[in-house]
Amino acid sequence: MKTVEKFFRKTAAYRAVAADKESGRTSHSYLIVTRDEAWAREYLKALAKLIMCEKGGCGECRACRLIEKENYADCEFYPKEGEKITADGIDLIVSEKCYVKPLEADIRVFAIAGAEKMNLPAQNKLLKTLEEPPKNVCLILSATSDYTLLPTVKSRVKRLEIPLFSAEEIYAEFEGRFADKAKLKTVCALCDGRPGEVESLYENDAVSLSVGECVSLLENMKKSRDIAYYSGKLIKKTREEFSTFLSAMRVVMRDVIFVQEGRADMIVNSAKAGEISAIAEKYRQGALFTFLGVLDEVTAAFEGYANQTMLADRLLFALLEENYRWQKL
Repeated sequence: MKTVEKFFRKTAAYRAVAADKESGRTSHSYLIVTRDEAWAREYLKALAKLIMCEKGGCGECRACRLIEKENYADCEFYPKEGEKITADGIDLIVSEKCYVKPLEADIRVFAIAGAEKMNLPAQNKLLKTLEEPPKNVCLILSATSDYTLLPTVKSRVKRLEIPLFSAEEIYAEFEGRFADKAKLKTVCALCDGRPGEVESLYENDAVSLSVGECVSLLENMKKSRDIAYYSGKLIKKTREEFSTFLSAMRVVMRDVIFVQEGRADMIVNSAKAGEISAIAEKYRQGALFTFLGVLDEVTAAFEGYANQTMLADRLLFALLEENYRWQKL
């Protein structure tokens, strides 16, 4: 069984659809909402297998093998890899393809990946079919967020949410596949509950670099004049690098808090235990918890495409100001 399918089977989403199928009441439409963009399409495949396989997604039958390759006659994935969703593409599905009888199975499944990227014309065309679904047709969609979807669309699909998984769960699944256990432990903490990010993060040298940068910043930034230096480094990062930095900072901060609470055995970055212990002596715990809240706000704003320079400055100022404020209490 694929790793993504193992995670899928742990979710309430899987149990809900499995129950629907067992009772003979499979919904005409499902929406998978997952923050794990790397696996969003993979979750669609797992859902399609669950719906179409007689054994509930065995992974071995002809239907499962062809769905995995996106080559099963009665299960169409849209858009093709590397292409974009268009109103014309949605119109072709709902106006023509939905009315073609299944060739092999009892049902035809149309899997639409990246539904959050559909524009209003595309959503309106899809809405007509969601309101009056053809017989023996199931529409399944995936989205990293349903914020951009019309309320009328959301009200006509059965919402399935894929949760963020714990670092411990993720590590347990990937432990036997990577040689560097310490690095894997760091990566599992950095992926923010999204196992689909593990492989790319593990292979990315920027992960270790970002952890080192965070430790250096926390050790050496002491006065407001230091902000310009560190801000200059942060604004030169690509969006991917800055995102990795934010995740690394969250993990390092948690390590520092673990040391302050006498739980040094819980830290992720054990190779930097000495530096982290020194940082724990420098900062008040109240300041760290407040700063983690600011870090969450900055991360959310960054994902919403807020200005990177502004966010870098806010983060650095908050670090100094909160520690100064808590030292005065």
